[in-house]
Amino acid sequence: MLLLSTLLISGCSTNNSSSKKSESANSTKNENINYTFNYETDAQPDIGQTPDEAYTKNGVYHVKYVNDDDYYQITFTDKKSKKTVPLCTKPNCSHKTIECDANLCSDDLKLSNGESYVGNRYIQYYKGSLYAPFKYGDYVYLEKINADGSTRSRYMKLCRFLQVKSIQNGAENNSTYYPTITIHRGYVYFTNDEIHGTSATLYRMKLGSDKLEVIKAMKKGHPEIIRIHPYGDSVYFIAGEMSEDGYKYTGNLYRYNTNSNKISVAGQSVIRNYTVMNGYIYYEGDGAIYRKKAEDGKSERIGSVSYNQEDQTLLMWQYDGDLILSIEDDTSGNIIKQIRIHDSKKIETVNKKKYSPYTKL
Repeated sequence: MLLLSTLLISGCSTNNSSSKKSESANSTKNENINYTFNYETDAQPDIGQTPDEAYTKNGVYHVKYVNDDDYYQITFTDKKSKKTVPLCTKPNCSHKTIECDANLCSDDLKLSNGESYVGNRYIQYYKGSLYAPFKYGDYVYLEKINADGSTRSRYMKLCRFLQVKSIQNGAENNSTYYPTITIHRGYVYFTNDEIHGTSATLYRMKLGSDKLEVIKAMKKGHPEIIRIHPYGDSVYFIAGEMSEDGYKYTGNLYRYNTNSNKISVAGQSVIRNYTVMNGYIYYEGDGAIYRKKAEDGKSERIGSVSYNQEDQTLLMWQYDGDLILSIEDDTSGNIIKQIRIHDSKKIETVNKKKYSPYTKL
């Protein structure tokens, strides 16, 4: 199974109405940009392609994969007691079967009603409830989960579940593509594209509605839309094209203004990790961290960073004002080190200490 951050336009239901957003090649200069943040309604600052943690004032929700039994489990860690428990209210539950409220059935182990979790560890907290994607039949639905895990309801239909059959070296290959999803200020944004396909689209739907809106559609070469990052009244994303051999990606960082419905280039050739913080875009490239004002095209180099290109990285900001670059081993997934940037200037390598957002909530 493959995880993807782009969207095949034919993969989503075409019964809903759509509207194409206007686009400009200009920067975000002279636009009215709001950088306020509300953890109850906004996407998390450290959001990646599949964030497996959801932070609240009282604690942290986490999704883990239980490999031996082929299901995912939601746990909750209390902020005060530091105690972690499965998100289940059933009395005398062992929490070791799929009947447990905390356990989510994977697509390889469907329940009798055909339900399966297709979030690949994704979960999000929004206005007192949890949200996660589930497959029913051929479609992906967004489910709403009570904060204590006691109830789950099929909230809204998003798109078709994309599975592609192909022949490789004479054998049939089945590829599964999970939708990239994030919720921000009353809307769910998502993509669900075939890797190396011929189209890519970023959609949004108002929570609870059935109207599908097109934010950006690409139908040239092998397009990909990746790293969706809402912040304030903006939604940032990277859009570009993969080379024919699949080794080189070229593109730009774009900003969608949710007030004007306009798209503008926020960073030329910015295709790696980035985050938005206090009116600045911070991004990674060529072994260094850069920052630029969101309203213009000028960039400044903050400093260099060192890590193996095979390792996974995530750029995120903290409530105390620090910027953190987490570096994970590509094989084990364990954090090797974290690079902390004080006041957006001083760089310090922090070993064996995992920073988490929302420490100031």
